[in-house]
Amino acid sequence: MAENNGTPIVRQCPDLEALSRAAARDLGADIEAATRTQETYTLALAGGGTPERLYELLAAGTGGPFPWDRIHLFWGDERYVPHDNPKSNARLATRTLVHQVPIPETNVHPIPTQQESPEAAAATYTETLQQHFPDRTATFDTVLLGLGSDGHTASIFPETLDRDADRNRWVRVVTAPPRHDVTTRLTCTLPVLNGARRACVLVAGERKREALRGVLDHEDPSLPATHVQPRDQCLWYVDQAARPGDRGGD
Repeated sequence: MAENNGTPIVRQCPDLEALSRAAARDLGADIEAATRTQETYTLALAGGGTPERLYELLAAGTGGPFPWDRIHLFWGDERYVPHDNPKSNARLATRTLVHQVPIPETNVHPIPTQQESPEAAAATYTETLQQHFPDRTATFDTVLLGLGSDGHTASIFPETLDRDADRNRWVRVVTAPPRHDVTTRLTCTLPVLNGARRACVLVAGERKREALRGVLDHEDPSLPATHVQPRDQCLWYVDQAARPGDRGGD
């Protein structure tokens, strides 16, 4: 994991609300700075329950105002379910963010789970990403990520971590372990996620504590989140339940 010569920035927050507000403010500042010198801003969204409050805050303008007509939204991973399924990452973000802001429909790029197979969806989304980014070494401005209690991030699980197999892939189909609700998933590969200029990892709740310790304290290479290495900056937003006794710092 790298940021500023290998040191991640850990922002310790008292709870999920404070964590979400800190992430919204930082994201807003980065969007403002970046759009002074570039035409568009690309943001990859995360799934799960942790980012829901962040999406609500962004929709309400916290950290803004945001130039939504210049922002393009992508997804780092998705469950292979229809977009209107309650388990869909796209459904969560659409309900809490996309439908609440004046973003053009052409700027929203969900993973196409309506395709006839997960492999076809992965191929189509690879084409979408390649149309927007010249190569995997420079992808999103920001990728939002979470951390599972097993150390997974996006839909890259300890059981499916295969860095050699992903060297030439952008999007892959994975089978999540049976402990997860939907086992067929699609995920951007680590090279695509690490092509982001910055990564923001949101971690809340006591059950994430051991995985977080393994990633930040011990650098356990079996945990996929250990391999999050964006180009410029890796920010971890952590609540008190997930990292007790750690005030964090810049």
